[in-house]
Amino acid sequence: MERINFSKCIITTALALFLLLPAACNRQPPLELKMSTLQGDTVWSGEVIVKGDIYIPEGVTLTIRPGTTVKFKRIDEESDQNMFDIDSPYYPQAELIVRGRLLAIGTPKEPIVFRSAEVNARPADWGAINFLGSDGNIIEHARIINGYNGVHAHGSAVRIAHSQFIRNGVGVSFKAEEETPGVPWFGKRSRLTINDNLFANNKGGIGFRNSDAEITHNEIIDNKFFGIWPKENNKARVTFNEITGNKKGIYLYQSQGVVFEFNNIYDNRDYNIAMAEAQDFPVEAPNNWFGTRNRNKIDELIFDRREDAALGEVRIEPLLEKPVVWEAE
Repeated sequence: MERINFSKCIITTALALFLLLPAACNRQPPLELKMSTLQGDTVWSGEVIVKGDIYIPEGVTLTIRPGTTVKFKRIDEESDQNMFDIDSPYYPQAELIVRGRLLAIGTPKEPIVFRSAEVNARPADWGAINFLGSDGNIIEHARIINGYNGVHAHGSAVRIAHSQFIRNGVGVSFKAEEETPGVPWFGKRSRLTINDNLFANNKGGIGFRNSDAEITHNEIIDNKFFGIWPKENNKARVTFNEITGNKKGIYLYQSQGVVFEFNNIYDNRDYNIAMAEAQDFPVEAPNNWFGTRNRNKIDELIFDRREDAALGEVRIEPLLEKPVVWEAE
């Protein structure tokens, strides 16, 4: 009978397992960061645990590589990890404060993830990816979860594409800088391009004020309060979006300069389009599909001057007779 060399078998098996699992042996430990300011161009990869505000100053670029996960620890407004006072435009939660530039460009197979580090994760566990007077920013193929505002911008330019915003307070919010006199970007409008994204199960989808925007080819679905909420004087086109299942699909407050066209806006819970009290300006919303050809049913889910004479008119003619279809890029 042939004798079996058990020691040799054990060594051979161990070697085989070692060769099959090189990634586990080479995995880098998480990068843990307390409140800090980046001193020069920086690259993040792997797992990053953020325990306080991270400030990217003017002239500095933070690049986040595909497949990186950025986790934010929950802190409160009394924490010594808040870099600035918590008055606008800052948050009491941990946040990325981008005065320089952020390049967070993932891939379909290796998205970048921004989320809570907590086991019992919830919306507003962390503050925002917060842009202040910052240009040239890109967020692409990312998943942004559990933020107060996933992305927030004052007087900044950001392109957001192929990303998911889920269970945040508001997915994306942006505005002109009007609240902090004396900062270099005071009075500057934000300019956002928001294409091919998913906004789902947030309290709100996209909110903006006194800014410029292109919002196209997004799914904006099942948000608790609103899908899109423009305020005041904007220059924006909202086209080829799926807006459904929100409490209010489109909510308008003193809104001027936004055109809604070639969208599917249907089956929102309160209204497909609704005007707030102060909305006495007309709104252009031609060539949209409202889920039906029945004009009475369409009108039932639009709140404008027909319900309150002090409001403006939502101009929906001409109406589309079938849903808008587009191909994802």
